[in-house]
Amino acid sequence: MNTSLDDAGRCLLSVAWNIRTGVPRAGARKEEIRARLQAVCRTLGHAACARAAAAGVPPDHVPFLKLADLAYEIDTLLLLVDTALAPDADRDRRRWAEIETLVAGVDDVVDQAANVLGGQLANSR
Repeated sequence: MNTSLDDAGRCLLSVAWNIRTGVPRAGARKEEIRARLQAVCRTLGHAACARAAAAGVPPDHVPFLKLADLAYEIDTLLLLVDTALAPDADRDRRRWAEIETLVAGVDDVVDQAANVLGGQLANSR
């Protein structure tokens, strides 16, 4: 179980590493979303690990885990869009709507995580 800032940072780094890039037929929007998620997870993952190694009271790790969950969920949904054996435009529209809703929430979670680190990563957006 992830119970520390170091664990959460490593979890973010793992998610960044496993985001599927270069998927055939991915499309520009999919690649844009994935690239952003990779960059944010990598940046905040390294920052969380560095902060965990510093002296002092460890800050809240939950925003970092929330970001890892959100990035993983978005990446999984991106994999499901346009890849069905039997194409279904309605299903793809519903999935895209859910993806865009989740993507819209990424900035809030990034801000929460950056605030835990003292706001030093506001440019992670």
